[in-house]
Amino acid sequence: MSGQRKLNLKGYSNPLSPEGRAALVTPTPHHYGGHFIFVDYRADVDEVARYLPAPLEPDPTGRAFAIVDELVCVPGDNPELVHSNPERTRYTEGVVGLRCSYKGEPGTFMNAMWVSKDWSMTFGNFMGWPKKIARIHLTHIPPNHPTIRPLGVGSNLRGVVDREGYRILDVSVRLDKREEDTAAPTFGWLYSVRYYPEMSPSVPATKQLLRNRISNARAINVFSGEASVEFGYSDNEELEPLKPVEVIRGYSYNPCWTTAHSAELLETYE
Repeated sequence: MSGQRKLNLKGYSNPLSPEGRAALVTPTPHHYGGHFIFVDYRADVDEVARYLPAPLEPDPTGRAFAIVDELVCVPGDNPELVHSNPERTRYTEGVVGLRCSYKGEPGTFMNAMWVSKDWSMTFGNFMGWPKKIARIHLTHIPPNHPTIRPLGVGSNLRGVVDREGYRILDVSVRLDKREEDTAAPTFGWLYSVRYYPEMSPSVPATKQLLRNRISNARAINVFSGEASVEFGYSDNEELEPLKPVEVIRGYSYNPCWTTAHSAELLETYE
């Protein structure tokens, strides 16, 4: 557009500033590594369908999952941040994901996400991942401890998400088998809805269906076992209809991946 003014402030996200250092979110790519407690389960397929944006279709068996994890996120343009300001690289997270497909392409729709840091929440909203701030805790087993045996077969792991006075997610796994690294669950395409509401008749809403695929994904230290998933009531969540009708298997593993500048626009909604 001719005559369009160039923005004089800098930054990957708000708050913008003269030099750009005040931005809450660092530029992509973002490189992740950490520990997952992952529970694979089946929900009522009709309920799963209600939670998916059209035209995503649910997995015919109602497959879903819940995760509680801890992660270290390092920006591609400042890998030394993990040393210079470690508070800005580490966070905890809870996830409820639904297996689905778009025109026959299988993937995952993240129905609910909670994180412990504002920069992770804000970046998630850029990508259409529905993150909220919450208190997230998970079993942490140090490699050397006088009374806790090392992580492995026989370990009991638990992860919980608390938000605004409610315990809303509780997952647990009792590990009974060492797995090959390739047994760690994968996500395929990551489908999401990027939504920003209308601010006035001259500032319309943004409603877009996106997909993205993480890169450099791999996992180590994979164990599995019997598991459970429980959703608690909250006046600001809608999780109960997605409760398990069958819990398939739980996993503990150390994943890593990269989220790059690669989102794809699939649909624009009215």
